[in-house]
Amino acid sequence: MTIRSIFLNPDESRLRAGWRIALFILVFALISWGLVAALFQIFSRDIGIRVPLAIPIVTAVGVLAAHWVMTRFVDRRPLASVGLGFHNRTLLELAQGIVLGTAMMSVIFVVLTTAGMAEFQFKTLTTGEAAGMIGICVVEFTLVAWNEELLFRGYLFQTLVEGTNRLIAVCAFALFFAFVHISNPNVTVFSLVNIALAGVWLSIAYFKTRGLWLPIGLHFSWNFFQNNVFSFPVSGLQKSETQLGILRDTGPAWITGGSFGPEGGALATLVLLAGTLAIWYLPIFKISEHTWTGESHSHI
Repeated sequence: MTIRSIFLNPDESRLRAGWRIALFILVFALISWGLVAALFQIFSRDIGIRVPLAIPIVTAVGVLAAHWVMTRFVDRRPLASVGLGFHNRTLLELAQGIVLGTAMMSVIFVVLTTAGMAEFQFKTLTTGEAAGMIGICVVEFTLVAWNEELLFRGYLFQTLVEGTNRLIAVCAFALFFAFVHISNPNVTVFSLVNIALAGVWLSIAYFKTRGLWLPIGLHFSWNFFQNNVFSFPVSGLQKSETQLGILRDTGPAWITGGSFGPEGGALATLVLLAGTLAIWYLPIFKISEHTWTGESHSHI
């Protein structure tokens, strides 16, 4: 093996997938740190206090910029190729994700409340207060969905698929997705299994459409309705200040998820499995004719 072959895949004369993954992480870190440093200079104090959404916004800009740098200068392909292209099914895929994610979380809410395992009532809010809560959640969970889908189903994930195969990439990123939630409040082994399963669900959504719009829609609506509308904890985080109602969990934690929220219970396991199968088998979810579908065989 030559020095050149350590870095370059001889079949394609470009960086091996492992080096491209490492380079993406470096580029993302440098851009993000640079943006954070600039904001600290502007505000001269804790930007987390002055601008509550500053870090998610910096992450959103940083992750998109890192995708552009890697696709433009390293892979020599369009940014749209990672699944962000605008085509004849873009809005449809985004809408499908929002509808399916809403339906899945609604099933959990309806089953728990009708079975007497949860009690819910809306808060007494003015129209302005309710609109403010909804607006905050729309922005917050849009950023969460954008950031996490680009990081977990975007360039890094897709490059690992190229360097290994789909099964390895899906399993690796499902475990990684669970790992980043390991320090969340009230986390359990069961909740981590469900988080990993959610990673598989979202990965299947990417493979079925070869775009990120469907998983972004799924991710957004799952979190938005879980927190803002149905007032569950989200991955262990109780965000009562942005919830339209008050929900009291009265059922067994292994079903309801308890203080971690639905993602910690068996009902969510069943719903996630059903949602994954629906995406895989229903013909309404498909690849657009204008979507980048090429998969190379570059080695790690």
